[in-house]
Amino acid sequence: MQKKSNQNSEQGQAIVLLVLAFVAFLGFFALAIDGGMIYADRRHAQNATDASSLAGAGVAAQEMENLGVYFSNFTCGSANVTAVQNAAALAAVGRAASNDYTIDYDVSDFHGVQVICVDDEDKGTYLDKYLDVNTLITRTTNTALVHFVYSGPVQEQAETIARIRPRTPLAFGHAIVALNDAACSGNSNGVIVGGSSGTYVHGGGIFSNGCLKCNGSGPNFEVIVDSPNGIGYVEEMTNCSSGELDPEATNVPDKLPAASYDVDLPDCSGLPNRSIPSGQDVTLEPGVYSQINDNGKDTVTLNPGLYCVTGSPIAFKITTAWFYGDGVTIYATNGRVLISGGGDDEGNPSVLSAPAADPDPSPALSGMLILLAPGNTSDVQLTGNSETQFTGTVFAPDGDITATGSGALTAPFNTQLIGHNVQVEGNAFIDINFDGANSYGVPPRLDLQE
Repeated sequence: MQKKSNQNSEQGQAIVLLVLAFVAFLGFFALAIDGGMIYADRRHAQNATDASSLAGAGVAAQEMENLGVYFSNFTCGSANVTAVQNAAALAAVGRAASNDYTIDYDVSDFHGVQVICVDDEDKGTYLDKYLDVNTLITRTTNTALVHFVYSGPVQEQAETIARIRPRTPLAFGHAIVALNDAACSGNSNGVIVGGSSGTYVHGGGIFSNGCLKCNGSGPNFEVIVDSPNGIGYVEEMTNCSSGELDPEATNVPDKLPAASYDVDLPDCSGLPNRSIPSGQDVTLEPGVYSQINDNGKDTVTLNPGLYCVTGSPIAFKITTAWFYGDGVTIYATNGRVLISGGGDDEGNPSVLSAPAADPDPSPALSGMLILLAPGNTSDVQLTGNSETQFTGTVFAPDGDITATGSGALTAPFNTQLIGHNVQVEGNAFIDINFDGANSYGVPPRLDLQE
């Protein structure tokens, strides 16, 4: 009888262990369900905040373009920038609502969407200007078990910041820029300013990712940059005497970011193949050329549009004829670009100017006068005098640019010069007049912040 009692006792213990094991199993099962729901809700909330911030930033970009809010006039608190902020916030709130999240926008407090304006972040070489579209979403998860051991609802918060910058001149509006980050080496690296006369820069500064060298001769040599712009270099400065640079050059720690000189390359694929017409006075049409030159020509007129030139070692050369081209982009995929000239018999100056933004000049690039394709290590040589007018951006990311002033009078360049290396020299006073409205601008650009 005692043995039977022991067996009954053991049978009762087994049932208890089974019940405990079943409860534990249910607990792990419930935790697995709760964990999965929490993770899924977190991902859903994060996706919703990403979509909301990106929607707001996308609307901000479009509104900046519609209202003409560019880097030069981007001022926090101005009517146009405030209008852009409000439009961005409404778009972010609307996108959140489409994902079943109700959030609001309050400029004084952060309850769901906040659009922050910054127009004075000093990067050393430039002022950064942008809007941050910040979206915060809170989601409550209905749990199976966690709420029995945790007081209060289980909430997940997701936050996303999308940063949008206005349309910005290449290289943040510096008028003369060398992208080469090497130290000084003879007359080959960086920005080189020389000649026997002065160089005056208006509307933008001078900047070198590497070397800044003075190579002037004579008592009239000087380089003057209008305030508030300055002269900066990253690696080293050489051969510049006291008083030759006004203002004095500043050694800065950081190179220009690559995004600041990112150019959308033109599409030549739909253009017709063309050749130079015969005759002494010729008119050229936009298209693809193996070479453009003025051999045997008295006048060369370029009708508005994109000129894609593929030849090498010289792609584009006008050095003796009178020329006129208003609204043109010269795109050299290979070879050099050599341009100099003077007035015609009636005193009209030779003119080359980039297309305006309106109407849309596509496939030409608004504000871009001369562009060397990436990988084209040839050079651009522009010789200006009182009877030549160059207007727009000259960009040679892997090539060199030389701007030379000749003659007794001032040589004006209404240009922005950005090259691997840039040299400005001559025996005439050189005016570099940079105007962001006439130069290529990087469209509004958006990125998610970490």
